[in-house]
Amino acid sequence: MEKIYTTQEVADQLKIKKSTVYELIKRGELRANKVGKQIRISQDQLDEYLKVPNSSSSFQADEPLPGIMDIPLFTADSAIRQMDYLLNASGLIISSQESRVVELFRSQLSLRPDSLPILHSYMNDYNSLYSLYYEKTHMALTSFCTLREGQEIQQIQSLLPGKEIVILHICSLQAGFYIRKGNPKGIHTLKDLCRPDIRFINREKGNGYRIYMDSSLSAQSIEKTAIPGYQRECLSHMSSANAVASGAADAGIGDISHLAAYPQLDYVPLSSASMDLVFSKEALNHPAFQRIADTISSKEFKSGLLPFNGYEIGKTGNCTFVDH
Repeated sequence: MEKIYTTQEVADQLKIKKSTVYELIKRGELRANKVGKQIRISQDQLDEYLKVPNSSSSFQADEPLPGIMDIPLFTADSAIRQMDYLLNASGLIISSQESRVVELFRSQLSLRPDSLPILHSYMNDYNSLYSLYYEKTHMALTSFCTLREGQEIQQIQSLLPGKEIVILHICSLQAGFYIRKGNPKGIHTLKDLCRPDIRFINREKGNGYRIYMDSSLSAQSIEKTAIPGYQRECLSHMSSANAVASGAADAGIGDISHLAAYPQLDYVPLSSASMDLVFSKEALNHPAFQRIADTISSKEFKSGLLPFNGYEIGKTGNCTFVDH
């Protein structure tokens, strides 16, 4: 049986801090798997990391790379605080990977009377809706790629069967490939990823962009194994962009708004995407959720989205009711 390591065991072997192991995983340089709420690294994944030449010896980024800021730092007491929120109703839990929008939402909401404090639980889109379905969280902020209008509603509804829900539209955006400036590898379509000279970095299973990739490959009869690096995963848009900007990958998938932080990159658009806040229809009777709806519809919240390049706010605050 293959050897499996904890993050601390990997840190001990590499003689680095445990926090550095997490940073390597966030940047997509060290592949890892989630087992429940724990992160585990296989011997093959560790060997793969050790065999990859350090970027400083084979590639130099044109500009200093920003830190990965869209993955919240995990703390030991986060599970305790989440349980406290659920048991004592002292606040609301929102699950999402869209950290910047969650922080904007929390800051705007805190200025309103009758609002409750919000705890952010960092989960991908599938797990966010799964947790909402089982009432482990109160809201899910999701981002699904859409090839036609209203497709995100169907995707959300399919993961919440039998539930009466409210979907508040946050913004529309664009999904596509991060590539190096000038597109030196000539990457334009999904089929280009099958070339042996292309190293792809994917999003993790359950993320809306990964769901898009999986379904698009299936629709075009492209085998996942035909794409070098398809099983190599990262946990955020910035991790994907960082991997390409650092030379660790030739292409990664994410949203266009992060390009501003990476002058080394260009972008190949693939699909539009819809970011939406989802919660139960029954919750809308609570004053706190009425404040939430008011916040998202406010001019202040919409103005706060404008600095995120590519976010379209023409329909921000639009409400869709979905009955079971």
